[in-house]
Amino acid sequence: MALPLWALTFLGLTGLGLSLRSRKPESFRSETELNHLAVDEVTGVVYVGAVNALYQLSADLHVQQHVVTGPFMDNKKCTPPIEASQCHEAVLTDNFNQLLLLDPPGKRLVECGSLFKGICALRAMSNISVRLFYEDGSGEKSFVASNDERVATVGLVTSTRPDGERVLFVGKGNGPNDNGIIVSTRLLDRAEGREAFEAYSDHTTFKAGYLSTNTQQFVAAFEDDFYVFFVFNHQDKHPAKNRTLLARMCKDDPSYYSYVEMDLQCQDPSVPQDSAFGTCLAASVATSGAGRALYAVFSRDGRSTGGPGAGLCVFPLDKVREKIEANRNACYTGAREAGRTIFYKPFHGEIQCGGHLIGASESFPCGSEHLPYPLGSRDGLVATAVLHRGGLNLTAVTVTAENDHTVAFLGTSDGRILKVYLAPDGTSAEYGSIPVDINKKIKQDLALSGNLSSLYAMTQDKVFRLPVQECLSYVTCAQCRDSQDPYCGWCVIEGRCTRKSECSRAEETGHWLWSREKSCVAITDAFPQNMSRRAQGEVRLSVSPLPTLTEDDELLCLFGDSPPHPARVEDDTVICNSPSSIPSTPPGQDHVDVSIQLLLKSGSVFLTTHPFCKS
Repeated sequence: MALPLWALTFLGLTGLGLSLRSRKPESFRSETELNHLAVDEVTGVVYVGAVNALYQLSADLHVQQHVVTGPFMDNKKCTPPIEASQCHEAVLTDNFNQLLLLDPPGKRLVECGSLFKGICALRAMSNISVRLFYEDGSGEKSFVASNDERVATVGLVTSTRPDGERVLFVGKGNGPNDNGIIVSTRLLDRAEGREAFEAYSDHTTFKAGYLSTNTQQFVAAFEDDFYVFFVFNHQDKHPAKNRTLLARMCKDDPSYYSYVEMDLQCQDPSVPQDSAFGTCLAASVATSGAGRALYAVFSRDGRSTGGPGAGLCVFPLDKVREKIEANRNACYTGAREAGRTIFYKPFHGEIQCGGHLIGASESFPCGSEHLPYPLGSRDGLVATAVLHRGGLNLTAVTVTAENDHTVAFLGTSDGRILKVYLAPDGTSAEYGSIPVDINKKIKQDLALSGNLSSLYAMTQDKVFRLPVQECLSYVTCAQCRDSQDPYCGWCVIEGRCTRKSECSRAEETGHWLWSREKSCVAITDAFPQNMSRRAQGEVRLSVSPLPTLTEDDELLCLFGDSPPHPARVEDDTVICNSPSSIPSTPPGQDHVDVSIQLLLKSGSVFLTTHPFCKS
């Protein structure tokens, strides 16, 4: 059995560590409700969309620019430009920011509001006060976002091809006065007689084929290779049920032949019977050691089996790709009648599956006019939640990787950020909970800085900047180890808790001890265990894990208050000479306890200690 292990420490950092842990996070407060947040990965500038305002903030959340975007005279039924003679119902109306996206290659920002039928503007990223494009007189062709603040709009700025045009993909539900368009592709530059924000082509829009208010509630948009994806919730009416759907299209598809959607389900492992969380609240895509995946948080209301709760599910994108291609192939080449129970035509009409040659899906990766489109499948992907919580909602998610270890940051409905380690075996471990703004919901936009060192979180009226790790605040190896923070490990040669990249000899064996491996340098055995007061000799110490030492790394032994002396190292054994003088034996005892300490001479870094007995 291992003998008592003592913690490592670097005494010079004690005061610094304590001060780091007490520091309050940087924050910015808005006078109105916050809607969206985006971070420039290169400059670190933070852009915030709020009701009636846009903000350009420095990385540490100081205001650089502030633009007023409302309120203005408007009515949701009226077509802009709003003129009192044409729109008698116009009243002073708040402008909710519906879309806030960056286009770094174009050095511009896309912002769309709820006013004026959801029209958009382009602004300079260097100074949001400079409006590069705005047109309110183009009519319905320029209506992009939902003009209902209760209906979400999501978007993605990308190129149709590596050398293609920059375009804006948009997904939105529909309020009672919206234009019915659900998915569209919009220009960002004037082309062939079309202005910015008009449809990319005559066919790059999908409209709902029935009048239904807010049937779709969009959650996220992202890209992977030459595809664009949308995550959204769809409310079926017969029977009444929410479905979470993942839709995919080719970026370079001016006719939308490639549109395909399928169900995503997140199962709750805590409920015995087959039970899925109902609604997706937030989603994020990230690349980790396990590959690229979609991370989505789902909720369940109190009326469902198991009561209120939430879960995080992971959908690897290679599995997504396989399932979509299997669905396309099954529809194209399967039996017509069999396909009707699984496949359907989104938005309107009936799908006609079957009758096509085997290999049609491979031959036409972006679909074709002669193949069924748009295509929907009820046979989607099912995942089991890697993390689930009862009694609260998970409201935001962003995921990153540190040394190929996957870390998720989750926002909660009660104003906290949960730090979660996602292990390669599919399990998870919550290792931290940060109270950000108590009892204020963390909003969906949760973003990392470009250098991945900071996390930006947003509540009703505040933006917070939080460090992703505070390794230096753990002043002993035991504290570092017990933090279980996947960012942190004990840098043995420097005697401090650091990220691996900040430990100068981390790549050498035993020099950086990752916190989740639960290890600190320790003397696990001593031979002999005790010695006579008069005896002189060697004490052999088994040390684990013993870092790889070079000729320049002088290891010292220290017995009690005796002067330190050089140690010898043989494999994982450290050999010390017993001290020539020791303290007197206390009255009533037949021995005296003397501690053995191991130190690195360079920097006087304390490695470990162990009790030793002289009788």
